[in-house]
Amino acid sequence: MTKLVSQQNSLIVKDNIVVGALPKATQNDILIYNKKQTERKLKEISNSDKAEMKEITQTIAQWGYALGITVIAQDLIALNSFIRENFPNINIFDLKVCVRLVSVDSDLLVTDAEHYGKLTMIYVSKVLKAYESYKNSVCFGVREKITKLEEENKPPMSKEERLKNFTELLKDAKMTVNNGEFFEDYGEVVYNFIRHNKLIKIDKVLIDKAMQSGEEEFRSYVSDSKRGNLKKIINDVSFTATKKEEMVRRYARRYVAQFWVGNMDLEDMLKKLTYEMLLY
Repeated sequence: MTKLVSQQNSLIVKDNIVVGALPKATQNDILIYNKKQTERKLKEISNSDKAEMKEITQTIAQWGYALGITVIAQDLIALNSFIRENFPNINIFDLKVCVRLVSVDSDLLVTDAEHYGKLTMIYVSKVLKAYESYKNSVCFGVREKITKLEEENKPPMSKEERLKNFTELLKDAKMTVNNGEFFEDYGEVVYNFIRHNKLIKIDKVLIDKAMQSGEEEFRSYVSDSKRGNLKKIINDVSFTATKKEEMVRRYARRYVAQFWVGNMDLEDMLKKLTYEMLLY
């Protein structure tokens, strides 16, 4: 399937392959991304694939040559097996890019690896792990740029479609609350809708209740030791006064959305709903 993402930038994505220029992405980045889709992974290459096995061995030898190291035949065979077994998801192109980076642009590989005049498995492992991190970052960046262009080039949603989608959102929200469940207002869509259209009186009483709920939600988030990896999350996040206030206010806005949905007359709201009410 061929998909024209951006005529202006002459970018085409065909079968998940980038053809043409991608803004703010180098040709090397695009190559790494494309080869990930098209090249055989090392785990798919067996000893009977003579041509690929020879290419891997030659690339390892070039790696040594680039560092001024002569790798004997026995070590070449051992490293070939070691790399295919421990880095099964990279491809031969990745291996060649890694060797080039080691030779001319090693700053892109974040590692403390030192070869000390010998191409050892420990050294090779450290470098390839650094390359995998580099590759993942590159591929994520390319995918993110493609997605951004896709979003920018999407045809605008029709009025009818937008009204239909929002109607379904309100119905789902009402059903969720009526079932005694918490309505998760993702992106604060409902909150912004009711604020924009002044559908609720946000007075001091409601503000106080919302902020109290926000404080309780925040305390629950921090103290719930049963959540997976919560301790690590808390240790990784600096809960400064600003961060806490931001989270409390976010929970408070969710409370307001939940409160409004719970008290909303769905049938009456849908009768009054217009396209103009969604322009916020």
